[in-house]
Amino acid sequence: MRRHSLAAIAVALVLLLVTAAAARSDEELLGPMVGWVGPTEAWIWAHAGPSPDLAVRVWPEGDQSAARVVAMTAREEERWAAKATIADLTPDTAYAYAILRGGAPAGENAGGRFRTAPPPGKPAVFTIGTSSCTHARRHPRQPSYLRMLAEKPSFHLLLGDVVYANTTDPERQWFAHRIQRKVPEFAEIIRNVPTMTMWDDHDYGWNDSDGTQPGKERSLETFGHLWANPGRGTDEIPGAFYEFSWADVDFFMLDGRYHRSPNKAPDDDAKRMLGDEQFRWLIDRLKQSKARFKVLASGSTFNSNKHDGWRGYTFARRRLMAAIMGNDIDGVIYLSGDIHRCAVVRHAPDLTGGYPLYEVISSGIGNGFSRGFAMLTFDTTAADPSLRVRIINEDGKMPTDRTIRLSELTTGDAPKPPTPGDAKKVY
Repeated sequence: MRRHSLAAIAVALVLLLVTAAAARSDEELLGPMVGWVGPTEAWIWAHAGPSPDLAVRVWPEGDQSAARVVAMTAREEERWAAKATIADLTPDTAYAYAILRGGAPAGENAGGRFRTAPPPGKPAVFTIGTSSCTHARRHPRQPSYLRMLAEKPSFHLLLGDVVYANTTDPERQWFAHRIQRKVPEFAEIIRNVPTMTMWDDHDYGWNDSDGTQPGKERSLETFGHLWANPGRGTDEIPGAFYEFSWADVDFFMLDGRYHRSPNKAPDDDAKRMLGDEQFRWLIDRLKQSKARFKVLASGSTFNSNKHDGWRGYTFARRRLMAAIMGNDIDGVIYLSGDIHRCAVVRHAPDLTGGYPLYEVISSGIGNGFSRGFAMLTFDTTAADPSLRVRIINEDGKMPTDRTIRLSELTTGDAPKPPTPGDAKKVY
């Protein structure tokens, strides 16, 4: 009798597992999202649980006769995040796409459009949107993203605090991202505008978290599953940092968490924001860059947050600016988020070693008083290339509209600051 009971229980458990697996395979589609887009390729992300039959149909806008289908790869070790690389595209060309499930369209909003990047290194005019700090559980509607979409950005940079998971547990991080990606306005922009991201403390771990955060390796792995960025650290250096180019502008997405010294550590020559290896990578890449503008982007502000930003890392900040000045690196702009307000700041020479550093702070699009964001328009076709920065609030008001000329962003003939501490060893 007992043997029969055990057999019945076993059968019931098998049926339960099969039913659960079937339910997961029919999971609601999350996304899609357009990630990295270059001149000849685009990366598309979606999630539907362990569904083996997702694909992307893509075609040049207005010419469905040229459509092709590319399978999406979903791996169990990546929690079934499905990604596809669409190759052999034409630069500076508009495309449409649709997610297929079992060969049929996956739903009304399971597709979108994107435009490939212009030819690399060539002058161009293009606009990007930047945002941070969303918090979908407090603000389940985020209409500012529709205002950003109306500006027709070439791509979108998310500069951290995309979710307030406050954990390194993958399940809880995925749960927080599911909530954010179901926000209608956010879903609209990520499926129609190439979106690249950098984390900040609430995406990475706890509030004000740093390189001592337990479980940071799990966070880094999950970050790679959730986004379709063009890189994540190097083979030798772990972290979320990476670089990419658009026309003749280079973007350096900096990880201010994985290697960071604690905020409360003594503010001396041992305190690091990026860590020595990431810092060396950055300066090497800046020295090699031939771009007109070099954009550094991170969640941490340069001076506006005395508790959780570069302001409390005097050596690290001086070393960065000494490297820029000492290597005659012109055209540097800094982007940040974090503080739930937007601003354009030109920093005082005593903070920058004499370099005319402008910072664009774009924060609080879904978790701030004005729900603002920044739009940056680069024009490198002009004799004196320019960057126009507009701050736009949820109500449509534009409190800031400022144009910065490349001729302003030069190390010039200013006296080079002394190299602080052991900086020479690093760059």
